[in-house]
Amino acid sequence: MEKIEIARGFTPQLTGKPDLTMIQVPLPQRVGVSAGDIPFIRPKLLVREGDSVQTGTPVFTDKRDRSINYVSPATGRVEKIVFGKRRRLKEVVIATETIDDFVPFEPVSRDALIDMPKADLVDHLKKAGLWQGLRQFPAGDTADPESTPAMIIVSMNGNDIFSPHPVNVLKGNGEDFHTGLALLHRFSHRIIVTLRESCLKAIQQLDSGIAEQITHVTEDTYPAWNPGAVLYQIKQNQAENASWHISLHHLVMLGQFLSTGKYPTHKVVTATQTGTHRPHMKVRQGTPLKKIAGHVAPDSLVTTGQFNGRCLEPDSHIGFFENTINILDDADGEEMFGFVRPGLDKPTVSSSFLSSVFKRPQIMDGTLHGELRACINCSYCERICPVDLMPNFIMKALHADEVEEALGLGMMDCCQCGLCSYTCPSKIELAKILSNGMESHHKDKA
Repeated sequence: MEKIEIARGFTPQLTGKPDLTMIQVPLPQRVGVSAGDIPFIRPKLLVREGDSVQTGTPVFTDKRDRSINYVSPATGRVEKIVFGKRRRLKEVVIATETIDDFVPFEPVSRDALIDMPKADLVDHLKKAGLWQGLRQFPAGDTADPESTPAMIIVSMNGNDIFSPHPVNVLKGNGEDFHTGLALLHRFSHRIIVTLRESCLKAIQQLDSGIAEQITHVTEDTYPAWNPGAVLYQIKQNQAENASWHISLHHLVMLGQFLSTGKYPTHKVVTATQTGTHRPHMKVRQGTPLKKIAGHVAPDSLVTTGQFNGRCLEPDSHIGFFENTINILDDADGEEMFGFVRPGLDKPTVSSSFLSSVFKRPQIMDGTLHGELRACINCSYCERICPVDLMPNFIMKALHADEVEEALGLGMMDCCQCGLCSYTCPSKIELAKILSNGMESHHKDKA
């Protein structure tokens, strides 16, 4: 077991950390299949309003590869299809029935995985709506089954500092975890399993067999456990830039599906908010935000990550790739002479406030604490970047339409952790600019 350490990064002491207890949320009256959290997708609807669907019925596909399905997590009737700007699909809302009627698939035992043709295995997972859980570097698009990755990174911790604890994801799913690993070995000879160091003892107490599969532990500095940051630290040649990665939750889902022949319907999520201490929740895939977050003040900002992720609307549903809800309260208003106040509970990167000295729990809110200004070349974004990029120079290259220069500066190594935007005193959305640049380059290359 190797230790991965990063020289940069940032982890504030935030309030609202969830505890390890877990509750089951009842089946909601409606679930949604979201397209908003899926990178690069060009969705094509397969259902209409009023159609009846089973659990596992395809509701839309990807025009780039129509063999990849996105399926219903419940049995019921298509109640509403929600479109965004330019008629882009946002989500399909399904009114649920109390009893699941599953689309049947043939179970595949762990022994049968060895002999099953790879093409048949990929097709099996695509039809079930699970292949897309495997993502490919550097852009994070759906893995290409025609390629052979140098390695597959399994991240046991989510994208957020308050993502579900892996112990709660793995309870009762040990065999599914091992089945998922056996599946990954069909596609690559090198499987990297990463875990935050603070979670190691709990995993060892839960299941020593699972602990033995962990190849790397990372420090707790955000985002050391991010698959992109892990790849940057361990890669040794250019071929490894096209490696794959998968989250623990999707790995367990793959194992559950292969064992039962039924689409896995539940996931473990967390909801965090200042002044609360909520348990982990086991919810139906596509559960409404309101069922997870409870009452949310009108001016609050709801995101799927403290530093990254997407903003959720009050009536939206949690997506296939999302397992964390962060509710950031709006500030009370402008703070007069805020720059001279001690700021005992304000998060800070630059040690501007005394919270950096006293290490008191800090409050994250949804305000910018300033206005958009020109880049002042302060280099805060360089000093915090976990993959040693210079986001400010990449931004300027992209603004000048110098894509080759941006690529030469390492744009495709960006792990999209969001820290550059968070630390920027000029309030420039550096992470979004880099993400848009990566997306444009990936689409042009495809």
